[in-house]
Amino acid sequence: MTALSTARLVAAILAAVMTVYFLVTDAVRADNPFLVPDLLLSVLLVVTASLPARWAAPALVFAFGLAAGVWTVSLSHYAVRGELVDGLDHLPLIGACVILSLFLVRGLVRGPAGRPVEAPRSSSPVRP
Repeated sequence: MTALSTARLVAAILAAVMTVYFLVTDAVRADNPFLVPDLLLSVLLVVTASLPARWAAPALVFAFGLAAGVWTVSLSHYAVRGELVDGLDHLPLIGACVILSLFLVRGLVRGPAGRPVEAPRSSSPVRP
């Protein structure tokens, strides 16, 4: 399984986890400051996971980065309120986003052959 296919699978799982979270908790309420960001993240994860391979990797890096940021702020929100233990379930979500972003970026930098991608050289001759 490649890093991209793993990232697609994890993005779908994270979106499913968020959907279940919305269905089984009272998260869908007017005073939830994370309702809109969490909904947008779920949609973004599904959309980026379904993009063609050429666009999926950079889009998933963005989606995972945004998700890690939103979930870290949410975890911090629990900590500030003195309810850190209640927010520790965010850690696996954040960890998955960070780890998969690293693997995707490594793949983007290394290229399909496993070697660092070099900038294209100019075809014009160098003049002294």
